[in-house]
This record gives sequence, structure tokens and C-alpha cells, in this order.
Amino acid sequence: MRRSIRHGALDPDEDDEAEGGDLEIPPERREPPRPPEILLRKLKLAEALERLESQLRAHALHGQLEVLVIHGKGQNSAGGISVLGPEVRLWCDRHPAVVMSWHEAPLRWGGAGAIVVRLRPQ
Repeated sequence: MRRSIRHGALDPDEDDEAEGGDLEIPPERREPPRPPEILLRKLKLAEALERLESQLRAHALHGQLEVLVIHGKGQNSAGGISVLGPEVRLWCDRHPAVVMSWHEAPLRWGGAGAIVVRLRPQ
């Protein structure tokens, strides 16, 4: 079976029976699914932390293991310095009953403007 150059599409002229059927992406090469999001961008600090706590607890109660928390990079803040990012991370560190761990999100999910929070089962 030949692949076309564009988008890895299969050439319809080729017989895929000779090669063993459909092509499938091996499990080790699949990208993990994007976790549900909590959007905090453009919120005031108190409102953002309140939303963070209530939504993290709700996700934990529903058995969710990971959540993507988008806090932004602070580019529209006074002086361009992030206010939410450090406070969200500090909140996660101070609430081990809810948060098992957290790490900066991969670039494709927001990089420095987001964190992936691993929740403690409730």
C-alpha cells in the first residue's frame, strides 16, 4: 500500500488487502487525550481561586484524574507580569487533599500559561 505525499492519505488505486488491512497508529505513538479545562484567564484573583477550588473539587468527585488549568501568561496584566499563574500554583501546593501533583502544561496545551493538575481521588 502506498501513501500519498499529502496528509499521509492512502492511495485509492492500491489494494490494501495485500498489506493486511487498515493502518493503525501504535498505542505508544498516540497523543494522550486533552484533559477537561478550567479557564481562569481574565478573572480577578479572588474569583479565579474560588472557581479553581470549586471546579477542581467537582472534577475530583466525578473521578477525573487530570484537569488542565488555563491561567494565562499575564500579558495584559500591569507590567506584563502574571498574577494568576503563581497564585494558582501556590494554591495547588497548599491543598494536598485535592491536588496530588501539578506540572506545567505542554506547549500544545498552553505551555507557561497553563498547568496540568493531577487530582487526588475523593
